[in-house]
Amino acid sequence: MELVVFDMDGTIIEFNLPIEEIKRKIGVQRRILEEILKSERREELLKTLESYEIEAAKNSKLYPHFKDFLSFLEENYVVTALYTRNSRKSVEIVLEKHDLSFDYVFTREKDIKPSPKPIVKLMEKKGLKREDAVMIGDFYFDYLTAKNCGIPFWMVLNSRNEIFLKEYEIKPDLIFRNYRELLSSLKL
Repeated sequence: MELVVFDMDGTIIEFNLPIEEIKRKIGVQRRILEEILKSERREELLKTLESYEIEAAKNSKLYPHFKDFLSFLEENYVVTALYTRNSRKSVEIVLEKHDLSFDYVFTREKDIKPSPKPIVKLMEKKGLKREDAVMIGDFYFDYLTAKNCGIPFWMVLNSRNEIFLKEYEIKPDLIFRNYRELLSSLKL
């Protein structure tokens, strides 16, 4: 393992966005970001969404033992990347609040998951093969991103996303419930 790509909310932090409230406020029914990007009011709606993301970032909680896992990767010279559908501003708040650092950070301002572009370009830049990388996430878009990149997908399982395994037919290469569990399995 030479590259680990992380999703942000639901994967490394608890990030409580009031999804139903956001949908009502911006007038969408299904996938918030996809509908905003198609809208004629795109810029206005992105600002509204970002205001919710910033508030959630300020109130975010880092998952237990994540820093231990990140340190383990750094000690073993594994390249780390964060790839999220959130805004750069909200990501910067999370990184500063929790004193986190990744080698690369990709936000929705350039490419949006499940686009494989930033990860594939990074792998090419580093001369990595598909089997050298892994995507860690908690949701369908993370799974699709990994699939689109041709890399393994490891899923952080929690009470809120367990239903997605069946609903979206997600087939992770590895499932874990917390970073202590993952760290222990990698150190064996």
